[in-house]
Amino acid sequence: MNYIYLKELLLHYFEGTIREEELYKLMELLEDVSDEDFERILAEIETPISVRAHLSEESANQVLAKVLHEIERIEGSPNHVAAVSGKTVWFTPWLRIAAAVCVLLVGAAWYWSQILNKDETTSSSRGVYDVDPASPMATVTLENGEVVRIDSSAVGLVYSKDGMQIYKDENGALTYQDSTQNEPIYLTVSTPKGGIMKVRLDDSTVVELNAGATLRYPSAFTAKKREVYLEGEAFFSVAHDATKPFEVHMEKQIVEVLGTSFNVVSRADYARTTLVEGRVKILTGGKAYFLKPGEQAVVTNEVKISSLNPTQKVAWKNEEFTFDHSTFYEILQEIESWYNVQVVFADNNLEDVHLSGTVSRKVKLSALLKVLEMNTNYKFTIEERRVLVTKN
Repeated sequence: MNYIYLKELLLHYFEGTIREEELYKLMELLEDVSDEDFERILAEIETPISVRAHLSEESANQVLAKVLHEIERIEGSPNHVAAVSGKTVWFTPWLRIAAAVCVLLVGAAWYWSQILNKDETTSSSRGVYDVDPASPMATVTLENGEVVRIDSSAVGLVYSKDGMQIYKDENGALTYQDSTQNEPIYLTVSTPKGGIMKVRLDDSTVVELNAGATLRYPSAFTAKKREVYLEGEAFFSVAHDATKPFEVHMEKQIVEVLGTSFNVVSRADYARTTLVEGRVKILTGGKAYFLKPGEQAVVTNEVKISSLNPTQKVAWKNEEFTFDHSTFYEILQEIESWYNVQVVFADNNLEDVHLSGTVSRKVKLSALLKVLEMNTNYKFTIEERRVLVTKN
């Protein structure tokens, strides 16, 4: 099961950009995925940062009933039967998606009804919450489907089975060893929101994964090229090998190097490569583009190359937020990912705020939000894993 591809198709579906052939593939994959894996994938999908629930719980339930009725009408041959709100419905892959969306609607509506309808005098009784910054944590998925969970406290040997071993070395990097002399296998390392991880590859290349990233790579580089696959953001320090190019495959591009350091971000709709040192070649749309140190390439439907100070783009790996005339929206996106929270606005009309400066990523969320409050007209309230944003 290609979980990265499934997550990508679900994103396209929720965004309304899915193509017809992708829709058929999505239905096919959903037939085979387990409920547990489906819930995990849904939890990893990024939701829009600006959320305003304007449906009452009653209205959201009406939406759910309407969707279920439409599914029953469309689906001619049911697969499973399930009971939802006292009503029996056919449980199909369509229903999985619809139910997930409607549960979000109901939950958001209930949440806002609880928060916005409370009197100010009761606000202090809700308790005080704070959130720790991102810490080293990840999951490693082996080729046989086995999942190994790595938390921040893990050191030394973290997995051993049939001659295969995974270590977390003194620098916090994951390494893989296989004494069986079998053919190389592919490993997939994924960091959740609020998690970061270093990975040391077979050739001594070090990959630092930012929160919400996924790296797929072979346990040993035995082919003519050293090829890895990335989704999300990562910083690569590639070991030099003139005889064996290193390639990072992404949704929008392939980055090819011999030995260098660079930062890349791979999303469904764009890719961004920032070169710190060395030289890289970007392959996209049948063309090749070359970057020099201090240059950045952004690939969407076109390719834009510009000069910049790369410090801002790689500050995350030095545990710093570095903003250079960054928009309020961009800053809050980074906060969501680093602290694993959801930012919710009471008012969708964002002011055109741009901020510059550097703040440590090691601080608790409340300390960072205090800095933002001092420099904007917004107030932030932490409610467990949600940050409520209101205008002063």
